[in-house]
Parts: sequence; structure tokens; C-alpha cells
Amino acid sequence: MTVSSGSTASNRAELSSTARLITGQRILCTLGNLGPEFAKLPLAELRRVYDTYDLVFGSGSRADVSTQDMQIPLGVQQLGIRIYRPTQAKPRLTLVYFHGGGYVIGGLQSHHGFCSLLAGRAGINLIAVDYRRAPESPFPGPLEDGLGAYNWVVDHAAELGLKDTKIGVGGDSAGGNLAAVLSMQTFSGIIEGQLSAVPAFQFLLYPWVDLDSLSDSIKRFGKGLLLTESTMKFFRHNYLLGADSGAVSASSPMAWENLADTPDTLIVTAEYDVLRDEGLAFVDKLVEGQVKVIHQHMPDCTHGFISMGRFSRATRNRLQQLCDMLGDYSRQAESG
Repeated sequence: MTVSSGSTASNRAELSSTARLITGQRILCTLGNLGPEFAKLPLAELRRVYDTYDLVFGSGSRADVSTQDMQIPLGVQQLGIRIYRPTQAKPRLTLVYFHGGGYVIGGLQSHHGFCSLLAGRAGINLIAVDYRRAPESPFPGPLEDGLGAYNWVVDHAAELGLKDTKIGVGGDSAGGNLAAVLSMQTFSGIIEGQLSAVPAFQFLLYPWVDLDSLSDSIKRFGKGLLLTESTMKFFRHNYLLGADSGAVSASSPMAWENLADTPDTLIVTAEYDVLRDEGLAFVDKLVEGQVKVIHQHMPDCTHGFISMGRFSRATRNRLQQLCDMLGDYSRQAESG
């Protein structure tokens, strides 16, 4: 979508509908809509732009967090991971983290600043996974990589110095989908293998939990923000190439009825987000299923705000809030 400089009725409606959006985030959304629509960029260019976002607008590397890049063997392939460790804390939690990007874009670079911030501020170990992406590796490739990477971390916890921590999974957007599919074990029959251990918790940031969603927020916030309805369609098309309806349902945690094995769930939703309604419905579903849920709704944030903190104090405050959410849970886990 290209934003017109003219003050049309539709433009005024879009502006009024995002009146409470943090100013810095609104500016970035406006800038992001000045050029060609994201989904219409060449794939290599789209990925480069997405990676650059964190570098320019993200939180940057923290001095109190060390990083270590590794290649781990998964079958015949090698998969990249990046380990973040706080140097001034003794972590009680380890989070295996899957980046967002619709299963099409994103990687270790696109989420580096946020991962460093989360590890340092929450005082946890964080292991970011560079899973394969569509369209080169569509469904179920990312799920296979996610399961393999999580199991590798669990199986090698002692040599990684993680043995005395509780290991969970998490992610934002599509990465939140991947984390939830693993932790809720909806992947049976889709991919081979099983969990080496059930995740102790899941940490989900504006997750994509309904791959068939036709919710009101898809339409209401489908234009003018960074994640649009057309971009969501682009991601879904590339990820689900050739997948049948059963596979789509199994990849939609919102459609899963058996919640018995769902771990403690920490979830953050954003008001100005095409995925808002399905995220809020997912919270209600988990609560009704008697899952322990810690939920924070950000009433003035949009999808992707975790990479928008550098020039916005209000956004940084929200980022501290979600980091403290996980830090508080970690301290409760230690005292418990």
C-alpha cells in the first residue's frame, strides 16, 4: 500500500483509528507505507529491509549480555543458533526463541537487539534459532527445524550449562506460532519425532495462532500499519504451499481442543495489530481450559514494536514491561 499525501476520508479514518498508537511507532508505520508494499518487494530485498529494521530502530546489543553463535547438526543439515547469556545474573530460565517474519523473512539479525534486551533485562538465557524459511522451505520445514533445535538444546543442556534451568519456548508472530505448536504438541502427524521434554513454559508475543483467521482486526488494521492484510496473505501463501486443511488446523493452536499438556503461558498482545483478535481469543481459550496464563495487552502498540525502541521512550517503557513480565515469572519459578 502507498500512503497518499492527500487528506482523504479513508486516510482520516485510519489516523483516527490509531490515535492512541505511540507516536514513534505511528511515524515508523507511516514511513513504512511510503514506498512499495512489502509483499511486492523482491524477496531478497524484503529480507534485507526487515533485517535492517532492528539495526536502525531496535534496542542494540547490551554490554551485560554475551553472545555465542553455533551450528548444530539436524539430520543432514546444519542449523544456526545464537546463545545469549546475561553476565550479571544467574539465570533460572532458558528460552528457546523463534523469530517472527511470517515464516518468510527474519533471522538472527532481525531480532538481535530484542533478544539481547530480553536476556539482559529478564535475566534469562536465550537461544535464538535460525530456522529455514519459506518459500525455499515451506510448511512443515520450519516446524521440523523448531522441534530439532529445541530437542538439541534439551539433550545438550548439561554441556551448555543449562542443566539447572527450566527450558521453555517462545517467539513473536510466526515464531509464536512455532513455539505454541511445539509446546502444545499439535504437530503429531505433521512431522516426525517427539519432544525430548515438555517445555516448562511458553512466551508468546502477538502470536499467529489461527492460520485461517478472518477476524475483525484483520480488516480493521489491515492497512496503514507495518503488518497489513495483504502481507499476511503473502506470508500464508508462501508458508502453506500445498498444505491440506488438516495440516493447517494442526498448525493453528487456536483450533486445538486438547489443552491438558499446555504449559504456563506468558502472552503479550498489541492493540493495533491484525493479529489482535485471535491473540485475545487465544488467551480466553487458555484461561477457559484452566491453563496458567499471564497476559499483558499493550493498548498503544502495534505489531513489531519489539524492534522500535531506539528512538521512542514510550516504546522502550513497553519493552521493559514485557521483559519484566518474564523476569518476574523467572523469580517466581526460582522461589517455587
